[in-house]
Amino acid sequence: MIFRHVKAHIEKENWFAVGVDFLIVVVGVFVGLQVSNWNEAQSFDNQETKLLYDLKKEMENSILSTNQKIDSYTQVAAASKRSLDFLSSKKSCETECWPILVDFLHASQWQGVDVRRTTYANMRRLGLPRAGEVLDTVEAYLAQVDAAIQAYSDKPHYRVVVRQLTSYEAMEFYWQNCHFVLAGVENYDLSCSKGVTDHIALQIVEAIAQHPEIKPNLTQWVSVAMHVPIGLSNQNALAEITITAIDAELKRR
Repeated sequence: MIFRHVKAHIEKENWFAVGVDFLIVVVGVFVGLQVSNWNEAQSFDNQETKLLYDLKKEMENSILSTNQKIDSYTQVAAASKRSLDFLSSKKSCETECWPILVDFLHASQWQGVDVRRTTYANMRRLGLPRAGEVLDTVEAYLAQVDAAIQAYSDKPHYRVVVRQLTSYEAMEFYWQNCHFVLAGVENYDLSCSKGVTDHIALQIVEAIAQHPEIKPNLTQWVSVAMHVPIGLSNQNALAEITITAIDAELKRR
């Protein structure tokens, strides 16, 4: 329509009308671009808002997962201490060797401490989050996570030695009855039923107690295992700070 008007005005040499028509076209294009840019910006804002909610959920899940690992490592440290107490006593377990053996095996458990960070990785690829406080708190939290990964990444040598000294049938029963994973969470049963005869359990415990690498390596491992809950608790404290920053940004929107 506008082009027919321009053509007609040109034919009549009505240059003022041509100028008005041209101005209308320019203004229309400008307004269209502005509306398009506003829609694009609004869409990006909405996308960031959704990702912030997803990030908050990811952080909450990380706290839950880390709390479960804190509980697991607390059990590992406790089993390690009981095992060291038994070794230091230099006593025979006689007919009560199975619980001692279970403690030795519980003490050998290890879990990685990394957390999911998929949502945050996706946000960074998009240049998000734009709020400086959210960005800084997440980065501080992940720096703590990476420090924990580095500190607790090595599986203990004790784990290798004690499992080498435990018979196949005892290990098989242990995995089937004394250790289980529920909803991704490791659980250790201290009261699982006896898996081998008293005689076999005695032989295994004596072999473990007499091995020269057991006590020094278990001592080293328990020093790590007892520190893991402390480090992970500090990590979760930073996660809570991050969630507070995310909530503040979502409230601002």
